Amino acid sequence: MTNRSVRWFEACAAFVEFLCAVCRCLVTGPRYLVETLRVMDLLIRRCLIPVGLAVAPVGAVISLQGAGLFRMFGAESLLSSLLATAIFREYSPALASVMVAAQAGSSIAARIGTMKVRGQIDALAVMSVDPIRYVVVPGLIACIIVTPLLSVLTTLLGLVSGWFFAVPVMGVDHGSFLANLYAQVSLVDLWVGLGKCMAFGTAVGLIAGFLGLRTSGGATGVGKAANDTVTMTIVLILIADYFVSMLLLRLGV
Repeated sequence: MTNRSVRWFEACAAFVEFLCAVCRCLVTGPRYLVETLRVMDLLIRRCLIPVGLAVAPVGAVISLQGAGLFRMFGAESLLSSLLATAIFREYSPALASVMVAAQAGSSIAARIGTMKVRGQIDALAVMSVDPIRYVVVPGLIACIIVTPLLSVLTTLLGLVSGWFFAVPVMGVDHGSFLANLYAQVSLVDLWVGLGKCMAFGTAVGLIAGFLGLRTSGGATGVGKAANDTVTMTIVLILIADYFVSMLLLRLGV
């Protein structure tokens, strides 16, 4: 067995141990509510504008590209059905989660990594404060809560931008647009999108915390942890989104 394989198995074992510790901290006290709220506030301020700017143009692009195609078949009123399905189920959850991974994941990993290389994590352990409970769990909970909230906002922005370019710009009938939008969207679409966001937010929080705690090598190590967090979480989100969408399609959900 090569050294790379050994390191890979050691990392997997360490992640399983880390995951068990996180689960233990989630179901037992004490809980640091103030720290969790502080991280949530930080994530919202860092992610709100980038996420909005990333998702809002998607609705506009779908409307601009789809209006011409639907017009060829005389089905312009169905444009809102395509827009709603794409925004609710796919684009908003995926793009919101990717932006959270880029902004929040890197921030959490860098913060924990900095504490690690400065010896603050060890100092917490000396003071009988569980580092995972104090620095990892608040970030994890914040990602789980903030990601769906941002997805709701981006969904609204995507629908508004799609409506603007479909109705005033492309001349689609306003009444037909809204009627098909309401007919197409269901609570299932909403819960699918929010469920994806919670799962992806969980992945961001876990990976950021794990890589942050394994940081070594000073400032270079902190930068590497933040960069690896962004890369791993974005790849994981896109791959998981594909398989989840395929599964839901097969199940008819």
